[in-house]
This record gives sequence, C-alpha cells and structure tokens, in this order.
Amino acid sequence: SLASRKSVPGAYSFEMPENPTFQCRLEEFPHENAFFVEVQGPAGDGVSPFALLEGAQLLVAHALQVEEGDEVLDACAAPGGKALVLAGALFARAAAEGRRLTGRLVANESSKRRAAELQRVVRRYAHPVVFEAHGGGAAHIIFTSADLSTPSNSMERNGPYDRILLDVPSTNDHVLLKGHGANTLEQWSMGKLKVHADKQVKLLHNALWLLKEGGIVLYSVTALSKEETDDVIEAVVRKASGKFVLEILPLDQHILCMVPALAAEQTHWGTHLLPDTSGFGPRYFSRIRLVKRTHAAVEHLRW
Repeated sequence: SLASRKSVPGAYSFEMPENPTFQCRLEEFPHENAFFVEVQGPAGDGVSPFALLEGAQLLVAHALQVEEGDEVLDACAAPGGKALVLAGALFARAAAEGRRLTGRLVANESSKRRAAELQRVVRRYAHPVVFEAHGGGAAHIIFTSADLSTPSNSMERNGPYDRILLDVPSTNDHVLLKGHGANTLEQWSMGKLKVHADKQVKLLHNALWLLKEGGIVLYSVTALSKEETDDVIEAVVRKASGKFVLEILPLDQHILCMVPALAAEQTHWGTHLLPDTSGFGPRYFSRIRLVKRTHAAVEHLRW
C-alpha cells in the first residue's frame, strides 16, 4: 500500500491512505507534474486507472480541439498524459456508445527510453479497443520513436494530419525555480536558451509539412522567455513565407471557461498561462492553422 501526500503545484493535493484493502500503484513524473494511478486489491474492483495532470497540460491538449475522425500527431508525447486526453477526445464517446471508432492518434517520442515509458503508460490507461487493427489496417493509436528534425521518418509515413500537438523540449522555468538535480538557476545560460530556440524553430517549421491544408499545429513550451515563445513563432512565420499561408488562432472562450477565473495573458503570437495569475504553469502555446500551401507539389517532405 502507499501512504503519502502528493501535490501538483497550483492544481491539487491528494493522499494515498494506508489501507491493506486499498492499494495503489503510483507512477510519478515530477518534471511533467504528472501522476498515473492504478487502484489495486479488493477495494480497486471496478475502479479504472486514472491520471492526475497539472492544469495547464489539460488546457493545452483541449485547446488543440481534436474531433472524432481526426488524424492526430502528438509529436513529443512522453510521458503520455496529453496523449490520453487526445485519445479521449478522439475515441471515448464512440466507444461508450458502441459505435465504430474513427480517426487515429500517432504518439511519438524521439527518446527511446521515454518512448518505452510512453507506450507503457498509454497501453495501461487507454481502452484496449484503440489498439486493435481496424479494416485490415493499423490500430487507432500508433506509437513511433522518430526525430522530427530528420527527413523521411515514421511520423511522415503516417501523415498528413488534421491536428499536431508539438509540446517541444524547452526551458522548464518552474523546475528551475524548484532546483531539481542539474536543473537549477545556476545551470541556466543564454547559450542553452539559444540552442533550445533554434531547435524549436526547426521542429515547428518541419511540423508544418506534416499538416493537411486547414490543419492546426499547437506549439507549446514551459518557458517564460520571449526567445522560446513569441520569437519562435515569428521566426517560423517568416521562414514559412512563400511555402504556406498561415493563420494564428486566438484562444477560444470555451477553453478559458474550463477554469473559473483563469487569467490567460495574450501575447502577440500566442497565450501565456502564468502561476501568479492562473495558479499553474508557466505554459505558453500558440495555435497555427495551415490555410493553404503555396509551394510546388512534392512527393516527399523537404527538410
């Protein structure tokens, strides 16, 4: 059994009671503020496994506005919390109503170790039906371990996509303040920030090639700095000129209403959720619609 108090900053705290008939398996990812819980023992009969996620992660996943039938890519999906939210939007209602599932989620993670964690978590918490092949083809959830910065990868082969969630590696300012291991303010430098920003521009620009016309990519980071937030979007918009017509989408009111009194700070190119005003974060995201392609038709992506 597990008896300890855990908390997700700005969201909730919970306690696992010491009870021999109520046993829980708890898998914790502190840097992502994510907890995955399975209730075991006699008291766990009929209790589905569940995940506890920091509120900003849930808002980001919902802000992608996935619908049944969509082809969706979660490009940096580990440890799996947002992938589970996307899977719920795609498949939960049809599964509950006994209808045929439509659409597909490609859950990708470039790190082999984290890809294994991702697959283990999603397989444990998603309904088994989503992993069954349909119509002689692939399953509704597919796992890949590809690097978006390289050409001709498995994400490309499973595309194009209606929706892409790009929660890219970035400076985690919340973790820096807490000082986990090597992630302390003393380890921060402008050089590291620039390395992050350069890679983020490349990944987001490459993600545009994987979108269908009319599709949406949501860029998300846990950084506060302008270099990793608005500057990245501005650089990608400039870089995409002559190849794509892009539209920056505002944050819809119904997303804001998911959290009472949520104070989301609008920036020139996106939205910031800040701990001092929203209670969780920091989290930045920008939603970009690919209105149309203006480059010559190609059989393979140009990287």
